[in-house]
Amino acid sequence: MPAHARRLLLLAQLVLLALWLPLLWASDIEIESASEHVTHEMLMVDADSRIEFSEDAIKAMNSGVPITIEFDLRIARPRKLLWDAEVLTAHRDFTIERHALSDQFVLSDRATGERRIHGELGLAIQDLARIRDLPIAEASQLAGEDIEISLRLRLAIRSLPGPLIPIAFISPGWHMSSGWYRWRTQL
Repeated sequence: MPAHARRLLLLAQLVLLALWLPLLWASDIEIESASEHVTHEMLMVDADSRIEFSEDAIKAMNSGVPITIEFDLRIARPRKLLWDAEVLTAHRDFTIERHALSDQFVLSDRATGERRIHGELGLAIQDLARIRDLPIAEASQLAGEDIEISLRLRLAIRSLPGPLIPIAFISPGWHMSSGWYRWRTQL
């Protein structure tokens, strides 16, 4: 192989490595399991996920930047010949932020205002990854129906402070989404 061709091949390999290298440090969310149950006539959802923030996101949270994770839920009635009929959609935002004076991490449900305080960032992330008894709808609305429940967790880049948004949009470490986790059930 001529020297020119070897250099060109080496250059192509270095470019590919440079493009793939950031993905090695990319963050990720994966919903590992989810289920529904009825409590006090309310449909509740539980979900267990694995959340791995990038080094940049960890540094940002340790510096006091609030990070918001969006919880999206869809309930549809499956149909054989047509698209599934959407019955309900729900959206919740959960924020982790460092309290500067106490040096503790606060996990907040922005819909209810509920706040849980943790001494370490890792504990707040574990708490966020384990969603329990999240009320979705009145069970009577869906009683007797076959339904498909879909949920997704993702980092809300637009909720970051203004100067950080452009950086987050071009950096793969900030693009976190679980994709849709689906299961069918009958209430």
